[in-house]
Amino acid sequence: MIYKESKEDLLRQGLIKTCPVDWKAINNLMKRAYADLETAERNLDDDPECSYNYAYNGMLRSGLALMLSEGLRPEIKDKHLTIVKFASSKLGDRFRKVINDYDFMRRKRHRFIYEPDIPCSATEAGNAIRTAKSFVEMISQLIKKRRPQK
Repeated sequence: MIYKESKEDLLRQGLIKTCPVDWKAINNLMKRAYADLETAERNLDDDPECSYNYAYNGMLRSGLALMLSEGLRPEIKDKHLTIVKFASSKLGDRFRKVINDYDFMRRKRHRFIYEPDIPCSATEAGNAIRTAKSFVEMISQLIKKRRPQK
């Protein structure tokens, strides 16, 4: 689902607030996002649900890094959804599929937590890893444009 809220809408709704840009935190989040992707790949054969969760975590961390690079952070309420909405506003319709997949992964991961009998196949986890890699790389490129000297 493509969310249509702009950065201004999210600010007005109280879902995000301004903060100082902290490049060290942004870089650490991106490093961790890439480490999450590696962990997801390593666990694919042994524990697809673990892989799926780590792929999602990589997307979450990179989405948060994107927000921080613009001097914004999500409020506590609906933090994960807010990061999806913000990423959707930055990536736009051109990246509809990856945003839809990210949002689906967010909802499925939530179900893993609260409904532990939900299955996750290796195929589904592998698809999640591919989506996450694409998303994290897109975010990395956006952040590099904001700070090209790095």
